This record gives sequence, C-alpha cells and structure tokens, in this order.
Amino acid sequence: MNQDILTADPLALDAARRGGDAEYDAERDLLANSSPPNPIHTRVTGRAHPIRDSLAYALLLWELDAAGDTEVDGEPRAARAARVLDAVLALQDADEDSDTYGLWAYYAEEPLSQMSPPDWNWADFLGEFLCLLLFRHGERLEPALRERAGTAVRRAAASIIRRDVDLDYTNIAVKGAFVTLAAGQLLDDEDLEEYGRTRLRRLHALLTRSRSFAEFNSPSYWAVVMQAFTGIRQYIHDDDAVAQAGDIERIAWEHFLARWHPATGQLTGPMARCYSTDLRRKPSALLIVQRVAGDTWPIFDADTRPADVHSVHDAVLDLRIPDDLRPLLDRPAAEPTVREVFTDTHYIPGQVAGVSAAAAEGHETVILPTVGTSWHEGAATLGSVNFGDTWLQRRPLLGYWAEPGDDPADPDTVARFVSVEVLRDGHGFAGGSFRAEQDGSDVLWSIALATPSGDAHIHLDAIQPGEAVATSSLLVRFSVRGLDDAEVRADGTPLDGERRGVRRVDVRTRTATVEWILADALFDGAERTARVTPVDGGIDIDVAWLEAGTPQELVVSALSETFATGMLRLRNGELAPADVTAERGDGSLRLRRVLPDREALALTAPTRPGSRLDHARIVAASLSA
Repeated sequence: MNQDILTADPLALDAARRGGDAEYDAERDLLANSSPPNPIHTRVTGRAHPIRDSLAYALLLWELDAAGDTEVDGEPRAARAARVLDAVLALQDADEDSDTYGLWAYYAEEPLSQMSPPDWNWADFLGEFLCLLLFRHGERLEPALRERAGTAVRRAAASIIRRDVDLDYTNIAVKGAFVTLAAGQLLDDEDLEEYGRTRLRRLHALLTRSRSFAEFNSPSYWAVVMQAFTGIRQYIHDDDAVAQAGDIERIAWEHFLARWHPATGQLTGPMARCYSTDLRRKPSALLIVQRVAGDTWPIFDADTRPADVHSVHDAVLDLRIPDDLRPLLDRPAAEPTVREVFTDTHYIPGQVAGVSAAAAEGHETVILPTVGTSWHEGAATLGSVNFGDTWLQRRPLLGYWAEPGDDPADPDTVARFVSVEVLRDGHGFAGGSFRAEQDGSDVLWSIALATPSGDAHIHLDAIQPGEAVATSSLLVRFSVRGLDDAEVRADGTPLDGERRGVRRVDVRTRTATVEWILADALFDGAERTARVTPVDGGIDIDVAWLEAGTPQELVVSALSETFATGMLRLRNGELAPADVTAERGDGSLRLRRVLPDREALALTAPTRPGSRLDHARIVAASLSA
C-alpha cells in the first residue's frame, strides 16, 4: 500500500467489517444478501449475490489486513480478498462488440442480457471501487490479478466514455470524471486522463457559473459527489484537476448548508433525488457530517452505526469541510429564506420529464427555471420546488420540525415531517405535475397529471398518451409524521378515526402548527375532497382521484380536468388565520392566499392532463405576465 495515503477511518471500517463478514458466501466468494424489489433494472428478488457489494468487500478485506486485522474465519483476509476480486472481475462484460462492454450486472444470478435495462452507472460505481483498490493496494496484488484489475478499469472507463453522460446527471458526471482520471493515471494512458480532465473542466465551468446542481439538494447524491471530488483531491496527481475539484467541493458544501437544519439534523426540501425522508435511515450525508464535525455531531458510535460494507468507501477518503463553513453545521444560515435557481430546465415535445440544454438542442423548447425555496425558523423548516414531477425519488414539498427533548445527533430521534407524493396502486407515481409558490412558511401547491409520463420510474416505464393502464387507485397523499400526542382537527373538529369529505386539517404539536387546506380538486371533472386517516406515528391526508374495487383501464390522456390544489403551512407556535381561493380558467387555475397584512401570494397551474411541455407553457406564461 502507498504509505502516503491516509489510514482508513476506524469507525467506518468497523461498520463495513460487520456488514461484509456477515454476508460472505464461501461457495461463491461473493457477498450474499436479500435483494430489495426493484421494478426497473432487475427481476431478482430474495437472496442473491450483489456484485458491487462484493467489490466493496474485496477493498475492505485488504484495508482490514493493512490495519492489522489479518484473519477471518481462520483464513488470511488477503487470500479471501484476492478470491473475491477474482470472482468480481470474471463477471464484467469483456466483449468489445457488446453494448454493455465494461459493465457488471447487479447480481451474479442475472446476466446483463436479462436486466431491464442494464444500469450503465455500474461502470462508474464499480470502476471507482476498483480504482481505489488499485491506488491503495495494487502493489499487494499478484501481478496477474493486478493486470486483470487494470484491464477491468480500462473497460469501465471505455463504457463511461462511450456513454458520455450529460453533465446535468451530476453524480454520475462527477464520478465518471474521477474514474477516467484515475484510470489514466493508473494505466499511464494519456487519452483517458485527457478525457477526465476535459469532463472535469466542463463540470467546473458549469458549476462555478451556476453555483447549483441539476440534481439539487439530494442527500444521497450529494454524498456521492463529495466522495468523488474527495477522491480527485486525494488520489489524482494533477494540480489543475485537484484545484477544480476543490472549487466544486466548496460549492457542494455551500449548497448543502443552505438547506441544512441543525435543529432537526435534516435537510429541508425540495429534493431532486432522495431515498429516505429521514436522513437517519439512509445516513450517507450524516456520516460525512459526523466525519468532518464529530465534536458537535457524534451521531453514530460503534454500537449504533449501521453495519454496511459500503462504509469502506468513506473510510478510505479524506473528507473535509472548509474551515469558514464549519460553523454552519451547528447554526442555521442567517437568512430565514433561501431561494435558488437550481437549473434552467428544458421541456420538449414527447418527453416524460424535463431535459438539459444539450438534449433539447434542435427541438421546440420551453425553458423554465427550476427554483427551490427553503425557509427555516427555530425548530421548523419547510421547502418546495416551483415546478416538477412526482417521481418517488423526488421531494417537491418537504418540511420538518423538532419537539422539546429531540436530539438531532441521536440516530433514534423520531423524524417529524410533512411531505407529498402521488400514488398509483400503492407505488410512487412519477406522472404528477407539481406546482408551488412559497412565501416563508406558506406554500401554495397544485398537482395535475402529465401525459406522457413515467410510472414507477421517471422515464424507463413511460406511459404514452392513449395507453390504458389497469389502475385501482390514484391519489395525492400528504404524510404528516412524528405527531406523538398532537391535537389533530379535521374541518374544525377533533379527529377520532378516519374522516372523509375533509377540506381543512389542523395539527397542533407541543412546538409546531401544521395547517393543510384543500381549495379545489377534480377527477375527470368530478369534485373530490380529502380523506384523513390516523396511521402509526401520524396521519395521511389523501385526495383520492380514483378508488375502485377492481382495476379500471385508466387512460390519463382521455381525462378531463384532474387536479388538486391548496395551501400548506408550517410554523413554530400558532398560525394567524388564513384561507385560499381558487378560480378555474381554460385548462388552468389561479390560486391565491387570503391573509391580512401579508403580501399577495398566488400561483397559476394546469388543471388538465397534458405534456410537461404544455404544463411548462402555462407556468412560464404566468411568470412572465
């Protein structure tokens, strides 16, 4: 191992050891665990052998051996590491004529040809682990194995270059820059290095100009980006690349801190990509916070840090925060409201989601800035995006609050939040068209339906206009969680069970007030109200567009007016009385807040199913009027 490289972080290494050793399958020399359902890329469910996890385990075994933990189950860790690496390398697509050349599948049980579709990101994710392994332990590998690992890195880099991902795909654009730079350095290949340098220069120019991210405020992908920039700073021997990575690393920290809420230990909304509304349940971002600020954020210890072989990734990185930004982890930014243009989103005919400028070239285009607003005051925080979709990985409207006694640095502290989603037959539905305007702690919101649109995924399972989809339920759900003994009123009376026909919900906790108002809602022209249901830890507020005992053939493009609109408010303490009015027009509505002594707040939103382009036109026209 290169002795100039830092010693792996012991806490992260221990979490990785507990995760990796427990899942090792000696018969396959791979890890084996229970794979979660994934309706997009893979059909594998149940116990399987994940290839990326196994490669992380190979890196971990050499790290533990170097740290003095040299044996496991009576055998040398280094010997097991070599076998695991050998098994992983054998599973890469080595056929240069194959579309998936340089990729790995998710699982050893499922060839790339059987995935639906393959995940091209796996060249970036596994390529990164291979590069880190070679940087740190390449000298310890047998020559033949080291050569095979180098060849695998070259193949992964070739896949990355052939794909040449759009820079708006931030986490993969950054990760691919690291892999190609690292591959060029490890293999002494100037062409690979030059590609990596060029991509990083383009990223640097884009992000230093915008100072924001198309994949905005994503806890998981912020962590991915920080890991990749740290890898460049730490392992790449190119002064310009290191300086550029450092510049963007600072921008990423500023972006994170603008929405970091120390009172709750959460990131307020909105979020472009999110895998868990409670950061403590998917703690990649919090693990970085603890790594750089463990004196005031000692979130996890050896007993509470989740066992996860992927913790080896953070363990081998020299994660840092600029000294002048460090205080913002302990106190919120001075400005109570942050409004940020994340990106200029292009909407073009036939697309199920907005695209980048590069993808929109040559098309009729509506350019609509994607703008996020995030507000905080004491123990409460609330954020929203002006226009977007409702993919299950989005958080277009999201707020949190803390109660007395809550410890934001305690991993067992209950997350108290309010969020919105659209559900079709119980799964997150990407086909919602979300619109919001926010003033401090007040958000006017509206949701219609887009066609074409994705279903469970934003674009990989698109539902086209005219296409019928068997559907039993389609609804807008506001989830309010962490209520404890809160007082909940529906239309002014205490909630004592499920209540239907509701238009107003008031929640009063020891600290906060949540107020939800439904101004108007239709499904195919028929009026809808809300249903409020007590659930474990909180309530669900559902505007059910469609509820059928048996599946119906739903054709979204054939529906007439279908939308829901209203206002959400979240504050510390009491709220001044407020109301909203909604006026329908020809395919759009105008929603206004009625609140004395406050500036006017209004939004215009679509009411009929239409394309993202159609809906963007309505929003853009209202903003320019």
